[in-house]
This record gives sequence, C-alpha cells and structure tokens, in this order.
Amino acid sequence: MRKLLKRVLLWGGGALVLALAAATALEWWLSHRALERNPPPGEMVVVGGRQMHLICRGQGSPAVILESGIPGTSLGWASVMEDIASFTRVCAYDRAGYGWSEAGPEPRTISKITGELRELLRTAQVGPPYVFAGHSFGGLVVQLIASRFPDEVAGMVLVDSAHPDLARRSGHFERMEAVTFRLKVLAPLGIARLIIDPPAGSPESRPSSVRKMETEVLATTRSFRTMASEMAGLRESLNQAAENRPRLGRKPLVVLTEGQRKTEFWHAMQEQFMELSDRSEWQVVSGAGHFIHHDQPDIVVDAIRRVVESARGQPGNVVE
Repeated sequence: MRKLLKRVLLWGGGALVLALAAATALEWWLSHRALERNPPPGEMVVVGGRQMHLICRGQGSPAVILESGIPGTSLGWASVMEDIASFTRVCAYDRAGYGWSEAGPEPRTISKITGELRELLRTAQVGPPYVFAGHSFGGLVVQLIASRFPDEVAGMVLVDSAHPDLARRSGHFERMEAVTFRLKVLAPLGIARLIIDPPAGSPESRPSSVRKMETEVLATTRSFRTMASEMAGLRESLNQAAENRPRLGRKPLVVLTEGQRKTEFWHAMQEQFMELSDRSEWQVVSGAGHFIHHDQPDIVVDAIRRVVESARGQPGNVVE
C-alpha cells in the first residue's frame, strides 16, 4: 500500500511539474505572439540600453506629455490624442515593461520612472517646456517631475490622480498586496490573463481595434510582472511624492475628479491638489468613472487646451 501511495505521489508530482511547465511555455508563446501580431504604432527609442515605445502627434509648444495609470499603455490615450494634436504637440508612451516597452530595473517606483521618462523625451528630441497630464498613478509621476524639474513644466492636468496621502490608508495596501501576490504567482502560468480585466471606461471612446490591441499587449507576462512591481512599490512611490510636493506658483493646473465615486476622503484629497498652484481649477466630472479620458474625453481635451493656452500667455483660460 505504501509503495502504491508513493508511486501515485511521484506520478502526481511529475504530472503537476509537467503541467506547470506547459502552462509557463504556453504563456510565454501567447505573450510573444501578442507583440508579434500587434506591431508598435509609434517609434521605438533606446533608453538606458532598453527600447521604449513613444507616440507623438501634432506640432507646437508646450508639448503635452500623457502619463498612464496602473496598468496602462499609450493606447489608453487614443480617445484624446488626435484632438490635442490639433492645437499642440502631444506624446504618449509605454512605461518600461508595459505594451511594447522592454522591462526596466526594479523596484518600479515613480523616482525611477521619472528618470526614464525624461531620458526618453531627451533622446526623442521632445524638448521642454511640457504640460503634463497624469491619470491615477500617472498623476504621482507628473507631480514628482514638476517638483524635481520645475523649469521644464509649463502646466499640469491631474486626471483623477492618486494622492500621496493614500499611504496613510492601510486598508488600501492590504488589498494591493493581495493582488500583487496573485499577479506574481499566476502571471507566469497564464492564469492572470483570465481573471484580471484590462483598463475600463466607455467602449465608445476608442475604436474596437485599439481596445483589442491594448488588451492583448497588456495581457503579457512582462506587463503583469511590471504591474506587480509597481503595485509592490506603491507605498514607496507615495512617500516619494509626499516628500516632493510640487509648487507650481502661477503655472496653470486643472484637477479633474470622477463623479461616480462619492467617497468623502477621495474628494477631500482631490481638492487639496488646488494648493499646488496659484492658478488652479477643480472639476468633478459628473457621470464619469475613474477613466475620465475614456468616459468623457472632451472634458480632458478642454482642460489640456486651457492649460496649454494659459501657458502660452493667453489670458482667461484657467482661473486667475
């Protein structure tokens, strides 16, 4: 009986190892095929020995730089890019490890990300000054850039941005840590792609082909690993943002907040962003969810237009 049990355990263990190996190999192949089937719509730029993906449209100064949340790619801004390109140059990119950009060194904190973004823009010859628009986690990135390199920033738009004070809410991190653990374990086996949804918002704001492409390039082992790394480093990123609050002075700032979430603490933190600039506006976008640029792209375009025009010295575009 013992020999039979031992044999069953050996065979079962061997079968499990083979199954895990097969799942890992299949996930690698699916990830490779997703990128092969969807060539990058922008240009590939070498930054620190790694390739990063950048899309730029339009002409004019200041250039608008779009920074995504977690997870996100340059395709997430397709609903607003062409309209912004009608009045100035606009660029969106894939952070290292997302979409078509090769993975970068860990931990993936905003300090490391801002350095990579500045090097990307320099190498691609997209010169300052910039108007930065950051969504969610991307809002932390653009705040850190505005703090460390104020001479390069002409204005800012925060699109339902994360706030540094989130670091004080322990429950938020307990959920985040659970998701991070599942990503690290399940992503190499291909299970993460079955249970984690891509960024959401109104499906009407972007062509179905763009949404399909973004879903495919985000459902790769590399992207899931990057997502886990950014989430694992979120507390440190929030601390970095808290220690480097930007002071925009007279540079224009528009704060856009989703209207669906009614939590008092979130709106209180969004209102605090008004203190970053002497020329700021705060707008709660009625009916919009967290992805305001998907649900009501015209609101985001208009906010960016007004900040750009104010940065150009055209009066009356942002509250004095």
